[in-house]
Amino acid sequence: MPRALVIGLARSGMACARALHREDWDVVVVDRKDGDALRARATSLPAGVEVRLGPYPVELAVGFDMVCPSPGVPWDAPELAVARAHGIPVRSEIDLVFRRCPAPILGITGTNGKTTTTTLAGAVIAAGGARVHVGGNIGEPMLDRLDQVRQDDWVVLELSSFQIESVEDPRCRLAAVLNVTPDHLDRHGTFEAYAAAKRRLVEHADPDGAVVLGADDVVARGMAQASTARVLLAGFETGTSDGATVRGDDVVVVERGQSRAVMPVADIPLFGAHNVQNVLVAVALGHAAGVGHDAIAGAVRGFHAVHHRLEPVLEAGGVLWVNDSKATNVDAAVKALRAFPDRPIVWIGGGETKGVGPEDLAREVSERARYAVLNGATGPEVDRALASLGYNSRTLVPGLVDAVRAAHDVARPGDVVLLAPGYTSFDQFADYEQRGETFAALVRDVCGAARGRS
Repeated sequence: MPRALVIGLARSGMACARALHREDWDVVVVDRKDGDALRARATSLPAGVEVRLGPYPVELAVGFDMVCPSPGVPWDAPELAVARAHGIPVRSEIDLVFRRCPAPILGITGTNGKTTTTTLAGAVIAAGGARVHVGGNIGEPMLDRLDQVRQDDWVVLELSSFQIESVEDPRCRLAAVLNVTPDHLDRHGTFEAYAAAKRRLVEHADPDGAVVLGADDVVARGMAQASTARVLLAGFETGTSDGATVRGDDVVVVERGQSRAVMPVADIPLFGAHNVQNVLVAVALGHAAGVGHDAIAGAVRGFHAVHHRLEPVLEAGGVLWVNDSKATNVDAAVKALRAFPDRPIVWIGGGETKGVGPEDLAREVSERARYAVLNGATGPEVDRALASLGYNSRTLVPGLVDAVRAAHDVARPGDVVLLAPGYTSFDQFADYEQRGETFAALVRDVCGAARGRS
């Protein structure tokens, strides 16, 4: 019986363990951490899967026939280097998906907008009549659901840089790169290495398919030369290229130089110009997949903001509270700040750094926000950056609870209170989802208490 070592007892590792156990591998799962939550999680694995918690030697992989690291394990980690040195294949969960998936794959990457565009692209493809499975970096692991996938289905995947670098051949029938701005430098080391990981999706695209590139992002657009597949541009500045863009008041598809209207821009039910760009990518992908324009338009009109992505929480006393907890980097926070050009913004930001300085974010906040409430691990450095710009409409508090209360105190009718942190959540929360859910609950509490006093 072949032996597999799975590193990491989170969702991805659990999926690998279950899948390989079904395929009659002898599976051992390790995790450097220990604790009651991990031990409880381990009990849900099939009988026969061995779990070892706590520190382990880097030579642990020796003697196994395959090693499956979770996305959180750096691709150049010492234990993986030892495995490769002994000729042991290293396969991530998403690599196993690519190797085993019987259906065509539509893969979407980018620094920001991945989840919204992936979810919308799935809805667009489904509107054309196909059976669609959406996963990757969102939802339940795709590896757990491959037994439900048929050859004539579509599998639509959100793919992070961590995932793409871990797939030997990330071949997609349709692929999209939305944008590439500095992020995850603590993991990749340099922006060039980060961008190279994203570019692999273009380099490995199915030559018989198509690649959609964000036309308004210089790095994404520059990947066109790396593709052997047909290249489509999606964005406001597509020039004469085929793809999807805005002409006048309409979203249009351009093919062989001819444009056809799909829907009015005003019908897009999402905040911000960046979401128009995301819609254009989904429209281009749907058209490339053969979906009719009426079906594409219907899917877009029926789409609602994905949780924690410019998601309205409530409007009370003339103040709109918006949850963009998924804005875990500077570029995402900047896009969120630009999404409300006609309303004053009270911005809530700060969290755990990913190695990118606060200067660009502070500059945007000083130009876009009426008031800034800073919290979390990077709160003090953002505070200093704003002070250096002479921006004084700000307050620094320890955590999100205090931030919501402070924002409520300064908000006026007509304002948007925007949680778009610009940083990860790990200084205070398990993930951005928990941060967003906590924010929404705090907002309802503070607004409810205010109504009770009125």
